[in-house]
Amino acid sequence: MPNVVKGSKQRKMIVVPYRPKRQLFYMAALIFGVAISAFGGFLYGYYETRLTQQTVQADRTVLARELARLETENSDFRRQVAILSTSSRMDQQANEEVQSTISGLRARVAQLEQDVVFYRRAVAEDIGDTGLTIGQFSIVATRDANRFRYKLVMRQQDADGDTYLIGYVNVNLIGRQGDKQVILPLREISEDEEQLDIRLRFKYFQPIEGELVLPAGFEPDRIQIAAVATAPVEKNISQNFSWVVQGE
Repeated sequence: MPNVVKGSKQRKMIVVPYRPKRQLFYMAALIFGVAISAFGGFLYGYYETRLTQQTVQADRTVLARELARLETENSDFRRQVAILSTSSRMDQQANEEVQSTISGLRARVAQLEQDVVFYRRAVAEDIGDTGLTIGQFSIVATRDANRFRYKLVMRQQDADGDTYLIGYVNVNLIGRQGDKQVILPLREISEDEEQLDIRLRFKYFQPIEGELVLPAGFEPDRIQIAAVATAPVEKNISQNFSWVVQGE
């Protein structure tokens, strides 16, 4: 009987048979269970990760589509704004052109009305002579102080409507420049006339008009008009007009 200390607690001993294969089985089962749990955890984590990625990808796709729609809508709005802006500028330009055209037409109508009055006076003027006559002459001011419009009407008195009057006319401006008297042919002071002898060929009347520019320091006094008719009858006329400017 083994030595026992009196008063100490005694434990019962159980004797079991030694089975090393069973212990190895239990150990393998434990390792397999741990592996299965780890693999299951891995699969679950992989599934959750893939699901999250798919959700994020779907959200990105939706956002990309919404962004594309907004960009397209913004581009359409920009295009509409550009079209409206261009249309507004075109309307404004067209309105300005229309107003300019209207102003030009009104000025032209006023000028034509003045011409009608001028020619009526030239034709209706009572002249006892026959053949070539000076119907009317006028000088009109412009915005330029040294530039003037001139208009001369040569007329065939007692015209039969079938016969042309043939001839020429000379127009000279007489004045002073300093202490000297100066005679300036019309062609030297007007770009509208190239010939010294202005050709005449008409049945009833012929207007001669344009603009003239006075040289610096020149003081005009009168206009000298000398005309010659060679057909249907020969005739010479000469007349002086004082320098009287309309519109000043």
